[in-house]
Amino acid sequence: MCGRFAYRGEQWPELVADLDKPSFQPNFNIAPNDLVPIIHLKKENLDISSMRWGLRPSWSKKSTMEPINARIENIESKPMFKDAYEQRRCIVPADGWYEWMTTPRGKVPFFHKAKDASVLLMAGIYEQWYGDGDELKTFSILTQDSSPDVSHVHNRMPVLIESSKINHWLTGKETSLSNPKLEVYPVGREVNKTSASGPQLIQKLRTLFD
Repeated sequence: MCGRFAYRGEQWPELVADLDKPSFQPNFNIAPNDLVPIIHLKKENLDISSMRWGLRPSWSKKSTMEPINARIENIESKPMFKDAYEQRRCIVPADGWYEWMTTPRGKVPFFHKAKDASVLLMAGIYEQWYGDGDELKTFSILTQDSSPDVSHVHNRMPVLIESSKINHWLTGKETSLSNPKLEVYPVGREVNKTSASGPQLIQKLRTLFD
């Protein structure tokens, strides 16, 4: 699962570097219901839009149970996700994501990022919902089994896409997944609060072995 991530908006894949981007302040503690810049196709052209995290299909009513994640292994068999997976794929850029590991000292947050500090491109799906005269764009992040370098923290992780395969992913022509080298380390429990913010949230905690 991926329930919290960070993105400063400073790094973008080269393919969208020249596109207009929505206003976005660096956010080191992106939580469900937050607005996030999302890469998607608009009339067959790449575009970047602000979307809310938590999928609400066009046919759905407002709910407090709008999914933030979708398992890629069975996404095509789930009515909630199937149509979006086939027609409305997207990319969610991130500097990294948080996951919590249960330890004798309680749940400890860990930050996951690319070892080379490059931007991570998380696979997603999105929907457009209309109601009360408003249009709402929402998205969900796809997840898969964790790679060996981070599986000791949690058994699930976001599906990651290579920068060179963005168009292939968005058009449904390519579903092969990226497996970048990842770095994972413990961070302070301040991130447990969704109201917490600032770059200190992703700073590595010193341990007995540092």
